[in-house]
Amino acid sequence: MLNQPEYLDLIVRYLNNPQDEKLHAEIISFCAESKSNESYFKDIERVWKLSSKSARLDHLKEEEAVASFQKALKRISGRPASFAKWMSAVAATILLAATCYWWFDKRNDVELLSLKTDSNIDSVKLADGSTVILAENTIVSYPKVFSGASREIFLRKGRAFFNVTKDPHHPFSIAMGESKVSVLGTSFNIDYSPGKIDLDVKTGKVIFSPYSNGASSILTAGQALTYSIQKREFTTRLSQNADSWLTHELIFVDTPLGEVCKQLSHYYHKNIKLEANHQVIEKFNAKFQNNSLDEVLDVLKATYNVKIKETKDHITLTTF
Repeated sequence: MLNQPEYLDLIVRYLNNPQDEKLHAEIISFCAESKSNESYFKDIERVWKLSSKSARLDHLKEEEAVASFQKALKRISGRPASFAKWMSAVAATILLAATCYWWFDKRNDVELLSLKTDSNIDSVKLADGSTVILAENTIVSYPKVFSGASREIFLRKGRAFFNVTKDPHHPFSIAMGESKVSVLGTSFNIDYSPGKIDLDVKTGKVIFSPYSNGASSILTAGQALTYSIQKREFTTRLSQNADSWLTHELIFVDTPLGEVCKQLSHYYHKNIKLEANHQVIEKFNAKFQNNSLDEVLDVLKATYNVKIKETKDHITLTTF
């Protein structure tokens, strides 16, 4: 049965502290195990949002709201009832306190839709005309209709390319844990994992806010950054091949051989290492479109004085 104390405890701890990397990873793993797990989490999350709204209405402290919610869950989960009845009882426990809130503020509550990919690539066109293209193993949540002064969506995990419709009066933002990317109208790529965020700007300008009250960074076309979630630090760099997963195009302009190996590893999902017996001064300049890894390696071999050794686990390029 899913309504076990350990599952409830995990979900409640995560909902109370969504910025916690470890809890975030555990929830992602839990939801990925089965459709029933994912549905179970969404049901609990829905009830949690309702209870948190009622807590704000009554000016309760967050700790008191959490404790009240956990007590209600534990009390009801011990009864021999089906999950549907159990969830209804949980909702009923908090519904009375939230009734006034829903009466006065129900128009401000936005229901989010979600799109999840497994080994496929998918896309969604948002209500404002913006397009989000999801790479494999990615989850994006978004409202059916944007309301209010801003347009906010959520990248839960994974990698996606965003082509945002320009609207100077309604800024567009993507939230990732405690971090946020804000734009007016532009295109960019985000790769979000539990440990880091990679942001690469293709056109226009974006603002990256690492956390509440943290120093923001403005990036323009061709610029990028990598943000360490644990260290709360980011480094800027030039953007290169961030959307190759979508375009199937690799472009190298004066790129060091070591960096070429890193980008090829990322694109072809193969561990490619460089063992340099001496410093390689020459930079790599090339363009590939829908080429196989073997074809790219042949070009590298012809360009540099390297020896290529391939095993089951990795490929090694050795200079001599």
